[in-house]
Amino acid sequence: MKNMNLLALMVAGGLAFGGCNNETDLPNPAANLSMNSKVVSTDFIGNGAQWGGYEMASKWLNGQESLSEADWATLFKRIDFMRPPFLRIMFNSGGIAPADYSSAKTKSLFKMLEYAQSRNIEVVFGEWGYAHKGADLLDVDQEWVSNSVQFLDYLIEKKGFSCIKTTNIINEPNGDWSAARSRYDVWLKVQQQYIQAMKKFPALQAVQLTGPDIAVFKDAAAKDWIQRASNDIGKNIGMYDIHAYVGQQFVKSGQYGQMLHEFKEATPAGKKLVLTELGFKYISQEDVDLKNENIKAIENDKFAGDDSNMMVYKPFYGVDMADAIIQGMRQGVSGTLVWSMDDAMYNSPKGNDYNTPELKKWGFWNILGEEHCNDAKDEAIRPFFYPVSLLCRYFPAGSTIYTLDLGAKKGLRAVMAEKDGKYTIAMVNGHYATYELNLLNKKLGGQDMDVYRYQAKFDGSDTFDAPTDKDGFAVPTETNRHFQFNENTPFEIKGQSVVLLTNMK
Repeated sequence: MKNMNLLALMVAGGLAFGGCNNETDLPNPAANLSMNSKVVSTDFIGNGAQWGGYEMASKWLNGQESLSEADWATLFKRIDFMRPPFLRIMFNSGGIAPADYSSAKTKSLFKMLEYAQSRNIEVVFGEWGYAHKGADLLDVDQEWVSNSVQFLDYLIEKKGFSCIKTTNIINEPNGDWSAARSRYDVWLKVQQQYIQAMKKFPALQAVQLTGPDIAVFKDAAAKDWIQRASNDIGKNIGMYDIHAYVGQQFVKSGQYGQMLHEFKEATPAGKKLVLTELGFKYISQEDVDLKNENIKAIENDKFAGDDSNMMVYKPFYGVDMADAIIQGMRQGVSGTLVWSMDDAMYNSPKGNDYNTPELKKWGFWNILGEEHCNDAKDEAIRPFFYPVSLLCRYFPAGSTIYTLDLGAKKGLRAVMAEKDGKYTIAMVNGHYATYELNLLNKKLGGQDMDVYRYQAKFDGSDTFDAPTDKDGFAVPTETNRHFQFNENTPFEIKGQSVVLLTNMK
């Protein structure tokens, strides 16, 4: 593709998936970087993380109502660097009465919503489940509906949390572990009753649903939930969402992007598709080594619950997560939320015991490492925060997203954001070979851009190459480097690395 003109490059780009059968495995093949002719997303919502929880903090902190002010300050400083335009915060609103609105139960929630409001971050706010009477799942408890909707009105009307744009009712309803027990009819009835109850409150007239919030793992078989939801209550759904828990090889092969393409195709025209949870689960045979490593790591950490991904401590997880986020943006997904922000948000139940000390270890850090786990080092920022924070910070809300074609190279994918005449280009190389690229894009012309590089070493060590400041935040390897994109500009991207070029501030 090196000597094609721009029109030919655009045509050749198409909707290429990273896992094409014609990918090459050569050590240093050159390729042109060309912008795909198709805009895949406009008015992008942004990337971020699942936040919320901390319900067990009071017990772990000997009755202290919430995190310490020092811990909140650390959280806010880290999230300020990340600059997520988009968050999901869940709460058991149906179980709280007006008398509890100003109690310790809501202190952490209000802290997080005050933060989001002050930073103009869009929030999906919702309920993990719902209550029903007796054994009949369709006999929805009307007191639960009333309490939940009344509390939502309190948050928006009385507390002024206009950052809440949509509400998400019943987590992962297609799963047999969910309150809906895999039944679409149950999910639909709860949504319909919630919609009716919201009509009583003027402040909630602008609030729509996010759904169906289904969990997917390795295929798009559940896309009929989106299609049925659209047919039944589409006018009340502000945006459609799914959760993805996928394997490493599924992502590396590009099959993940192909799956998202099917979900995007099932999403009604004019509506956005977002991922409100994204994580990795090593449940397939091709990921068996990682599965065994994860099990062993959980066994060796007395504060790690069974629902943990201990690979969050490994630098390669940053490459894998960046790969998945980039594949999502390439398929027109309007935002991806990583599961999760912080280990300390949720404990990991065992059977019917919901008061365990073990954590769901999936986070960028464990803010209660010292207080709860007697391990101050566990409060440190973990490697995958480096690339994910950049994919949040430099892909702002309102961006136009383009695919970029780097040629059919194994593990190599890229995407670009444009906003207010500024650009961010993100590239991931999930393969082990180093690629030499020729950056060529006549639309961009000359640009001065900062360059960020993150590489997970694959020499058996648990280290990565990427510069950070004293707080552990990413700093560029080069600042204001001039790129003359309308000429061939040699550029190297190493194996197992993420590279970001930006002139956004």
